[in-house]
Amino acid sequence: MGLLAQAATPGTKKLMEDDNRIMVISDIHLLAPELFDAGAAARRMASGDMKLALQSDQLMQRIVDHVIEVKPALLLISGDLTHNGARASHLRLAQHLAKLRQHGVRTLVIPGNHDANCPNARSYCGDKATPVGTISCDEFAQIYADCGYGSTSQRDPASLSYACEPLPGLVVLGIDSNRDEENRLTARGDTANVYHNGGRVKPETLQWLRERATEAQRQGKMVIAMMHHHLLEHVDGEARFLPNYIVANHDEVAQTMAECGVRVVLTGHLHITDAVSNGKVTDIATGSASMYPMPLRMLTLDRKASTLQVATQWLELPDALQQQAREQVEHAAPILAGVIANRLWSRISAKMGQIKQMLAMQGADITALPTTAQQATALMIRHMQEPLTQSLLIVTRGGEDPQQAPAIIDAVKQGIMGMVQEVMPGQAQFMGPFLIENLWPRVEPMVRSALEDLNQVGTPGESATPDHTLQLRIKN
Repeated sequence: MGLLAQAATPGTKKLMEDDNRIMVISDIHLLAPELFDAGAAARRMASGDMKLALQSDQLMQRIVDHVIEVKPALLLISGDLTHNGARASHLRLAQHLAKLRQHGVRTLVIPGNHDANCPNARSYCGDKATPVGTISCDEFAQIYADCGYGSTSQRDPASLSYACEPLPGLVVLGIDSNRDEENRLTARGDTANVYHNGGRVKPETLQWLRERATEAQRQGKMVIAMMHHHLLEHVDGEARFLPNYIVANHDEVAQTMAECGVRVVLTGHLHITDAVSNGKVTDIATGSASMYPMPLRMLTLDRKASTLQVATQWLELPDALQQQAREQVEHAAPILAGVIANRLWSRISAKMGQIKQMLAMQGADITALPTTAQQATALMIRHMQEPLTQSLLIVTRGGEDPQQAPAIIDAVKQGIMGMVQEVMPGQAQFMGPFLIENLWPRVEPMVRSALEDLNQVGTPGESATPDHTLQLRIKN
């Protein structure tokens, strides 16, 4: 059976044939206005979030207005459509997308880990966060029937993946990379709430995708794919240190994509605006539409050359809202410090007794050493907050300037020295340089990868892929 073209809205057929522009956004995390008020619960939730959760509907309206003004032929949204999958939020987003259809802009979506079977769906009214209804995978397909899940698409029987031809000669593979069918909800009779934010592509889905891509290539059509989780490591060590952000079977999926001629995969999830290539497939990640700096990608097809031009812009906001969005990211530095400190603490806490004994034998005063993960976090915040904040802003926006990296790296090393000075003042002159000399080489590749926009740092395959503007060949 051949791939089916998406039915055009009346009056848009000629536009779709002439217009080769495709806008891409991701991670809207929309929270329906009726699910929160000005109370303490909403303030608490928003204060711990890098996104503008309470303004997400307002931001989506601005995006809709911008898309209507620009009027691309197609809008692609690569998952995390809602804030924790509340039914009301999905229905609200569907209203926004219906408005786009009325103006002749088709939309294709895929689910993210926050969208279906989510036990974390809440309303935030007064001083309480109250569980509210989420949706099933079948309901997701029903709500977004006009956005990739209708009768004009081919559906994967094993997942919410689909294939369609929204523009003449262009096939889009919407890949469901989530594990939401493994979630458990007490509201549905399960004994506990269980939530998975990691991803993978099922073997049967991968085979189905291979068949659809091969079929499209045989018909001489161009193919692009989109999925929520990363396909390739955007930062060296991502699969090891941030495993929930890249599909677990990423090597197998990337190899399959390359073998069946898929050159471009659009992703989201980590809220960074970044691009990376393994020489065969390019993974273009788009940051959150509800988080600084609110990126919008514009893809332009050149059908004769079979190329895809990628340009990046940012949603225009009033100065006050733009500043608030930036501050939300800046305020997340302590949260990042906590994540790093907890990971490090889990590795060294079992050896803390040996470490203290060794230091005591050298005459070191160990009374100020942290004894809990919370104390280790507080220590890191005191000495690392500034370079962590700068790093967050740089990585979130993408297009890293390698010239900024040395100053931040120096600040990190000074932070390490400061932590040593605080907990072991008598040994700082010895222990600080010792730690930097022995520990820094282990983390330097990941740090340089993030700050200098490099991949496979220090190897013969070290490379850099432009994040904001690039041109890619998408057909063999």
